[in-house]
Amino acid sequence: MKKIVLLAFIVLVAWIVYSRERIFVRDPGASVYLNNVKQSGVQVFINFVNDVLLEKDSEPGAYRTLVQHWDMAAATPASLICVRWMACLTGADHAPTLPIDWKGQGKYDPHVNMSGRIVTFADSEGAQVRVEL
Repeated sequence: MKKIVLLAFIVLVAWIVYSRERIFVRDPGASVYLNNVKQSGVQVFINFVNDVLLEKDSEPGAYRTLVQHWDMAAATPASLICVRWMACLTGADHAPTLPIDWKGQGKYDPHVNMSGRIVTFADSEGAQVRVEL
């Protein structure tokens, strides 16, 4: 029995290492600000390379926004599997996304800026979003 548990643990660790860019873990210490006003009810998830997933479940205004280093864009993930308040899994390392429904004039430009501790971007209405990890 111990060998089976050990083997299962090794397989789990190997899968986590292989999928480290797909697995987003909740960061309970992170804060989200919208136009410098702290937001409540928004969960922040990060992965191994500090891509950020924001999720707000409550209505009205529920949303999911994914900001990835490889494309420097804010978008809605096309597919996402989540364990509530714990972790989420995307379909690929470079998760497929859907464009945000831009309500402003002209083409949507999220003005993404990502550092090790802070991510900033413009949301669908042009408001400035700041995530402090």
